Amino acid sequence: MNIEMPFFSIVLPTYNRAHLITSTIRAVIDQNFTDWELIVIDDGSKDNTGEVVAALGDQRVKYFYQENTERSIARNNGIAKATGDFICFADSDDIWTREHLSVLHKGISANNFKAAFYFTSMRWNFPDLRKDVVFESPVGKNLIEYVIENQIGTPTQCFHRSILEKYRYNPALVINEDVELTTRIVNEYPLIQFRDITVDVIVHGENTKFLTRDYVTPQLRVMDMIFNNPVLKDKISAQFKSKTYHKLYHELRKSRVEMLAAKGDYWPMAGAILNYFVHYPTDPKNKERTVMLLYNFPYLGPAVKKLFRTAKSTLQKTDG
Repeated sequence: MNIEMPFFSIVLPTYNRAHLITSTIRAVIDQNFTDWELIVIDDGSKDNTGEVVAALGDQRVKYFYQENTERSIARNNGIAKATGDFICFADSDDIWTREHLSVLHKGISANNFKAAFYFTSMRWNFPDLRKDVVFESPVGKNLIEYVIENQIGTPTQCFHRSILEKYRYNPALVINEDVELTTRIVNEYPLIQFRDITVDVIVHGENTKFLTRDYVTPQLRVMDMIFNNPVLKDKISAQFKSKTYHKLYHELRKSRVEMLAAKGDYWPMAGAILNYFVHYPTDPKNKERTVMLLYNFPYLGPAVKKLFRTAKSTLQKTDG
């Protein structure tokens, strides 16, 4: 195979991340494997992202500014500008280990550079703990169901450029756009896993999930889109569809209770809790939701709080 320069093109969409993006780009510059280009697509930032990128002074880092169009279009524009044989993605708040591209290059070479969807493993970095994420092997699995269930992190992904010349992100989607794209890809191309942990995903208050008021409803819409895709729908089992919807509706009802409780909207919250009880009567946290309901009950709430606290204090004295 004729490998042209660069071997990897890395597409990095960003928006108002001048305070975070230096660490992400430095992690790319510090890669052990050096045959790459980094395409930064600034999706209409109002901060000094362009200046921060320029200050890094590496000619392999290419900066492009566009009016704000959201990340699906930004990634598609980055793909269009890519010149490498393999295209990877980075997020502007996550960090690659120094071996990320080396692991990919070694694995791609071992697979004879074939057109496939390759991915590594990652680590969640929460403020108080770290959690490794290494999925089960996709070998022998229904690959469409596999990428839906596991939602492979975009910064771990790498594709032969011919795949992304054929398939692009749906510009109408801004949540689970990567899942929707990968279902179409694995319907036609191999999915190859490398178990090495090469991406640190940083969890913070500016992650998309935390900035989005309702993160679940858009996911339900994406599942509707996938499950009704005439090319895919007969390749996904009815059992898997049911399980996926059940999980998302469970999350939707739970998040609605939490949102209304935070806002102090008692009657809507009470309705949401009762709705939750009907659908999930055996949920182990229903006792907590019952207390939440009673504590927030108008007029009666303070009395219930006092009663619970008195009972708790009495029990502690008895135990003492």
